[in-house]
Amino acid sequence: MKREHAVVVGGSMAGLLAARVLSAHFDRVTLIERDRFPAEPVFRAGVPQARHVHVLWTRGREVVEVLFPGLEDTLRAAGAVDVGVPADVLWLTSAGWRRRFDVTGLLSCSRPLLDWAVRRRLTGSPDAGRAPVDVLEGRHVTGLLPRGRDVAGVVLGSDGELRADLVVDATGRGSQAPSWLAALGYPEPPETRVDPLLGYASRCYAIPPGFDPGWKALYIQADPPATRRTGGLFPQEDGRWLCSLSGAGRDYGPTGENAFLDFARGLRSPVLYEAIRDAEPLTPITAFRRTANHRRHYERLRAWPRGFVVTGDAACAFNPIYGQGMSVAAVAALALDRSLREPGPGFERRFQRGVARSAAGAWLVATGEDLRYRETEAAHVRLRTRVINAYVDEVVATANVDRHVCERLVHVLALMTAPTSLFAPTVLARVVANRVRRPAPVPMPIPSRPSHDRDAEAGDRAGRDR
Repeated sequence: MKREHAVVVGGSMAGLLAARVLSAHFDRVTLIERDRFPAEPVFRAGVPQARHVHVLWTRGREVVEVLFPGLEDTLRAAGAVDVGVPADVLWLTSAGWRRRFDVTGLLSCSRPLLDWAVRRRLTGSPDAGRAPVDVLEGRHVTGLLPRGRDVAGVVLGSDGELRADLVVDATGRGSQAPSWLAALGYPEPPETRVDPLLGYASRCYAIPPGFDPGWKALYIQADPPATRRTGGLFPQEDGRWLCSLSGAGRDYGPTGENAFLDFARGLRSPVLYEAIRDAEPLTPITAFRRTANHRRHYERLRAWPRGFVVTGDAACAFNPIYGQGMSVAAVAALALDRSLREPGPGFERRFQRGVARSAAGAWLVATGEDLRYRETEAAHVRLRTRVINAYVDEVVATANVDRHVCERLVHVLALMTAPTSLFAPTVLARVVANRVRRPAPVPMPIPSRPSHDRDAEAGDRAGRDR
C-alpha cells in the first residue's frame, strides 16, 4: 500500500484520533465531515449525544495525552475539573455506597470542550514527523471509489471523487459501511445487538455558591432488575454541573420541568435531587435515546478490500451510560498505529482484528450489565452470562469495602485491565471472604472522603484481615 494520501470519513473522536495516527504514516491526511466544526467549544448537530455526560476513562485519557502532549493542561486551563475515582465521587452501586478509595482519576469537562481542544491540536501546525491534516467540512461521502474489488478513495456525491490510498470509516452508529462493502461485492458483516431500551435526559445547572458537600461528582446507579433509573451529576467548566438522568426498559429520562425533578427524586437515593432542587438551570432539558449496544463483526469476514478500514462506533457502539466509547476509540487508534508499523500485506485485516480486541472488554462490561434488565432486547441470556453476573454482583459488593478489589474493578471499567482480571486468585479470595463475613443488609451511611493515607491503611488492613 502506498502511503501518499489517507482519508478519514467522520469528525467524531474516533475520526480525530485516527487522523492523528495517520498523519505520522502518510504524506497527506484529509478529514471529511458532513457537519461544520464550530470555531469555539460549543455544541454541533453532528454530535447529538454531546449534551449528556461523557467520560474519558484512564486508558483513553493516557492515549489521548500521548497523541497530543499537553492536552490535559489545555483542558484544565479551560476549566476542566480533576475528579478522583472513586475518591471524589459519591457512588451508589447496586450493592450500596462505595467507600471513597483513591484509585484513579478523570478530567471532567463538556464534550464540546474536549472535541474543540483535540481538533485545534490536530489541525494546527503539525509536530515534527507528521503530516498536516486538511479538513473538508459540509461534505457528504456517498460511497467508496472502487479499484476492482478494492478501494481507491471516496465518492462525494455531486462534489465528485477524492482518491486515497486508505479510507477510514469513522462515521459512528449511522455508518453505511455494510452497504458500501455490498456495492463492491462483499457480504454484510454479522451483527450483534443488545438494546436495554434506555433513554437520557440532561441539563446543566449552576453550582450554587459555597456548595461544598465533600464530593465533586455523584453517580446513583440502578439496581436491575429491581430498579431501572440512573443519575449522574458531574462538574464541568464555567462552574456548572451536567446532570444526566436515564432509565432502561423505556423508563426514559423525561424532558418536562417537573417530571425531570420527579424522576431525580425517584432515584435510589435523594442526594442528587437535593443537590439540583434549588440550583439554577442553565440549559433546556434534552433527550437522547439511541443507546443500543451494536457490534458489526468485520473481523469475521473472510474477504476484505484493500484500502478500507472501519473504526469507532461504526464498528462497535456501546450503551453510553458506561462512558467507554471514547476510550475504546483511543485504544483502536493505537491498534491503527501498530498495524501500520507491521510490514507485509494484510494491514486491513490486522487492523479489524485489533478493533475487535480493543472493544472486547468494554463490550462484555456493557452488555453484561444491560442483560440484567428484563426488557432488554437481545438474544437469549445464556446460563454462563447469568453465572458471571452473579459473581460480578459479589465483586461489586466487595469493591464497596475492599480497596484492592475496588482498584481491580475500576481498572476494568477504565480499560486498564481485562475483565478476566476480576477472576484472579487474589480477587476471588477476597470476594469469597467478604461473602462469608458479610452481615445482614443494613442501610449504609453516605461515605465521607478519607485522606489518601487513611484510605491506603484501611485497604491494607482489610487485606491482612482476609
